[in-house]
Amino acid sequence: MKTPALLLAFLLISSGLHAGETALMIDKGRSHIDAAITSSGGSFTAKLTAYDAYISVDMTEKRIGSARLKFLFADIKTGVEKRDADLRHWEQTDQFPDCVYILDALLPAAGGTFTAHGRFILHGVTQTVSIPVTIGYTGNDTCMIDGDLSLDITDFGLPPIHKFLVYKVGSTLQVKFHLEGRAAPDS
Repeated sequence: MKTPALLLAFLLISSGLHAGETALMIDKGRSHIDAAITSSGGSFTAKLTAYDAYISVDMTEKRIGSARLKFLFADIKTGVEKRDADLRHWEQTDQFPDCVYILDALLPAAGGTFTAHGRFILHGVTQTVSIPVTIGYTGNDTCMIDGDLSLDITDFGLPPIHKFLVYKVGSTLQVKFHLEGRAAPDS
């Protein structure tokens, strides 16, 4: 019957999945996204506590098809509520609450690694970013993606943070992430 095949093709196209791809269901207990921040008062780590990650994967071909990460800036936590409130005020989360990363291309690099080329939206500004990543697979259903990148906040129209003429936060964030998930079961 042609109708089910046409319906399946339509669903694959409309969902953004290509034949053989399935959604990667991220295990947030095993995954993390952190940013190391240096300041004149000492370094600290900010953790992303909530996010939506959509990653399509072809487990047979062992390849990533597409990826999109979306989060609210307010979901970045440093462990100090006053500092978090200052960061939200500085980034103007009332005007620019959303942050989004969209993968445009994933290209092989040296040593079995990849370079993820994409767009990152922060503070209403879109910048092209390249992220060195490693991708690993376990069994027929688990995928792990690790990356490490430097982001300069001034590239997104955000001013360096100065407080009380003495306290200064560095403008470069060192972002590290580990995303781990299982391929969604066939429906």
